[in-house]
Amino acid sequence: MKITFKHTYRSFSELTLWVFLLCFTCLFSVHAQDQMQIRNAVDSTSVQFGRVINYAIQVEGNKGKNVVFPEGDSFSPLEVLESFKIDTLDEAGKYRLLKQYALTQFDTGHYTIPKQKVIIADKTFFTDSIDIEIRDVVVDTSKVKLYDVKGLLSVEDISETDWKSIIIWGIGIVLLIGLIIFTIWKFNIGVKETEEDLPSYERAMLDLSRVNKGLLDENKYKAYYSQLTDIAKKYLDEEVDDNALESTTDELENILFSKLKKGDIRLNKEEVKAFINTLKTADLSKFAAINPSKGEAENDQKTITSFIRSVKSGLPELTEEQLMQNEAYRQEKERKQKLQRQKVMLIASIIALLLSGLVYYVAQSSHKIKDFVLNTSGASLLHKDWITSTYGVPGMSVSTPGLLTRNPIKLNEQDQQLLSGSQIYVFGTLDTKFNIVLNTLTFRQDVGFTAEKGVETVFKRIEEMGGKNIVVKNEEYSTVSGTEGAKVYGSFEYLIPNTTIGLKYSYTILIFAENQGMQQIMVFHEEGDKDAKEVADRVLNSVEIKKSEN
Repeated sequence: MKITFKHTYRSFSELTLWVFLLCFTCLFSVHAQDQMQIRNAVDSTSVQFGRVINYAIQVEGNKGKNVVFPEGDSFSPLEVLESFKIDTLDEAGKYRLLKQYALTQFDTGHYTIPKQKVIIADKTFFTDSIDIEIRDVVVDTSKVKLYDVKGLLSVEDISETDWKSIIIWGIGIVLLIGLIIFTIWKFNIGVKETEEDLPSYERAMLDLSRVNKGLLDENKYKAYYSQLTDIAKKYLDEEVDDNALESTTDELENILFSKLKKGDIRLNKEEVKAFINTLKTADLSKFAAINPSKGEAENDQKTITSFIRSVKSGLPELTEEQLMQNEAYRQEKERKQKLQRQKVMLIASIIALLLSGLVYYVAQSSHKIKDFVLNTSGASLLHKDWITSTYGVPGMSVSTPGLLTRNPIKLNEQDQQLLSGSQIYVFGTLDTKFNIVLNTLTFRQDVGFTAEKGVETVFKRIEEMGGKNIVVKNEEYSTVSGTEGAKVYGSFEYLIPNTTIGLKYSYTILIFAENQGMQQIMVFHEEGDKDAKEVADRVLNSVEIKKSEN
């Protein structure tokens, strides 16, 4: 339920409002400075632990002045479950602001909601403090059946979906895949045209340009002429006569002059004779090892190149049937190239999608990856959901990256005579490289215990934990609210059990004492871990002490 003032929330009528105000008049504080009025109230001053206490602050005054309401840990030792939006009501040039908070506490006892600071324009106002009683739940065990406490259940860390980030990444991935597809399509990436796909004339010219003239320097005329004649015969086989490749020089001569006589090809007889003479020279080199001079051999390559050019220009125009065959070949070739492009685009898109997903995961989990790679404990703790709670009697309020677990301890007979209560709460261990230990003691009588006496026990406590080469420093300390205590800090070396791994730890211990009570919090982290030091500072700076009732 929310506390409501006149005309502020529809769920309350005016009659209900005035009844409410009359019931809690004693809880209001009114400040009438510069025509500004500030009221604060709670809906109940006595609730069972864990129940919600609704707290409200109302400001009335002239318009145009900026108002800043309290936020954060100012309500400690009570926890803020929710801070509601400010409700504004404009009344003839004046305005009324209502700010509400949902508070709770999980330990029984008497607490005080501290004075709350409200800033109006450039002036600061304070509300009155309000005493609250947190009652225990009385259970009639004769009527209610009790069951054993079940173990802890792990729950998934559910956080609010970051739709903005997802949309931005989604658009980026789509644009990246589109760019890849356009690039592949525009430049035919992945569609490599092989030499076999080239026209016969272009392929012949390419092969002739690759003939290795260095073979002549090595006196390998047979290999040189074999390359030349194979290129020429293969071209004639594809363009002039399909028996040219298997024909001898004499047979090929007859074929060419027969084509000339029939008019199937337009060639100069002198060019044909020069080509045939080159083939005969090649035959002598290949089969009789009779080699011409190097200059003549090089000239024979030029003769074959010139002859192939003449054959290309002397071939008759293609018939309609041949043109259709070529068109069908071209279309089939384009179809295969299109399929190849589509295959490449699909593979590239899948790779781009996978890479984008990997980059997104790395970006969102960078602190976890850093924690894993660098083997640091503090990096991940900074990104956890922190909890503010009060532990022990007398109570100590502290913010931590996780709930502290109570460790049951057995007191010996001597301690039982001295102490009426002792609680230890722990988060982590030295082996996990970040450790918090919170300890509260309640004495049966005033034993004159002081923070300075507590400092004397630190050295022995660290030794019991396995620390060596301990460096101890101490100084006076005061919390934000002014509670005096002692601060002990330094370093020590620690060997992880059952290993040969030795680590150096930094530690800070805060000790607070009063006549019949003592509170102590110890924070340990690996030296050199900057993130862990930031976590430790955040924990220690949040410490507040709840005074015990006399």
